[in-house]
Amino acid sequence: MAVIHTPVEGYSGPGVAGLMFVDGQAETDDEAVIAYARRRGYDVQDAAPKRKAPAKTETPRG
Repeated sequence: MAVIHTPVEGYSGPGVAGLMFVDGQAETDDEAVIAYARRRGYDVQDAAPKRKAPAKTETPRG
């Protein structure tokens, strides 16, 4: 997942590849969109994928 920031600070509305920007930023995991945004001067920040913590499993004692 990447966060893309528009060159126009605070912009809200449609942007590259159909992304919807809110307060100057949008998120995508589409590598083609990320590459395009970088080439066009958008600030792109890679974000770690959001994952749930693994469920704790208890080992039976016996």
